[in-house]
Amino acid sequence: DLGSGVQFMAAYGIEVTSGRAIATAQTSRKLYDRIASPATGSGQYSLETWVVPANTTQEGPARIVSYSNGLGSRNFTMGQTLYQYVFRNRSVDLAINNNGSPELITYDVDQDLQSALQHVVMTFDPINGRRIYVDGVFTDDIDLQGGGLLWNWDASHRFILGNETSLNRPWLGQLRFVAMYDRALSPDQI
Repeated sequence: DLGSGVQFMAAYGIEVTSGRAIATAQTSRKLYDRIASPATGSGQYSLETWVVPANTTQEGPARIVSYSNGLGSRNFTMGQTLYQYVFRNRSVDLAINNNGSPELITYDVDQDLQSALQHVVMTFDPINGRRIYVDGVFTDDIDLQGGGLLWNWDASHRFILGNETSLNRPWLGQLRFVAMYDRALSPDQI
C-alpha cells in the first residue's frame, strides 16, 4: 500500500517525501516463513537496496526498510542516522532485545551514508551475525553480538519502506530497488 507522500518513479522505484509504503501482515508473513520459522526458515538473510537518501541530516534512526510493528518491536530494520547506516536485528541472543538493539551502526567518521545513489546490502547469518556492505565493499564494522538464531521473530510484523507503522520515524529519499534473500550473500555475490 503506497500511502500519501510516496510515489512511483518513472525510472524505477519509489520516492518517499512523507508517509510510507507498507505490506499487509499476511503478505509480510512470507518473510518470516522463509527466514525465521523453525520449521521452514533458513535462519539467515540479506536485504539488498539501491537507495538515494534525501539528505544526511535524518535521525531516529529514520527507517529506510523495516519489518516491524511500531517503535519497540522489530524483526529487522535498515535505518539512517546522519551519515551512518543502522542495522537492527532481533535474535534469541539474550544481549539483543525485541527492538533489535544494540544495533550495528557504521562508524561515524567513515561517513558511509551519502545523499547519492548507493548500493547497500545488509546480511545476517547465525555465525557472523550482521554485516553491512556499501557499494560492494564491507564497511568493516564488526557485530559484537555475533550470530544467533531467529526463532523469536514475530510473524505478525509488517514489511515497511520509508517509515515505521506508527509513522513517527520518517525517512526521505528514493528506493530504486529493494530485494530480500533467504540466505546471506557472500562478498563475491554482493
